[in-house]
Amino acid sequence: MTMKSAVIKRFDLWALFKMAFVLYATLGFIAGLFYGMIIAVVGSLGQYWGEDIPGLGALSGAIGVIAVPLLAMVYGVLGSIVVTVAGALYNLAARWAGGLKVGIEVADDPSPPQ
Repeated sequence: MTMKSAVIKRFDLWALFKMAFVLYATLGFIAGLFYGMIIAVVGSLGQYWGEDIPGLGALSGAIGVIAVPLLAMVYGVLGSIVVTVAGALYNLAARWAGGLKVGIEVADDPSPPQ
């Protein structure tokens, strides 16, 4: 294996946006599940705390269910915007600074496919 170096001069912003959206929407979905469960549990425990608010359990259950897709979308959109702006700033800075140098390991003798 031979080490070679390459310089990342720019990022394709649309590809960066799509990848960030998938990753952040997945994180938002996981966070939505977590927060939704907490909201649902807190709402169901309201009757034991002596708070007599009619419909609190159903309301918190509905909010808990709504939190999952809502947080996934919010995380996905906002995360993608932030990452795309950061990518645009990188592209701008790489014009003057020359980009990011990375090491790539390349096989010396690639065998033909069989």
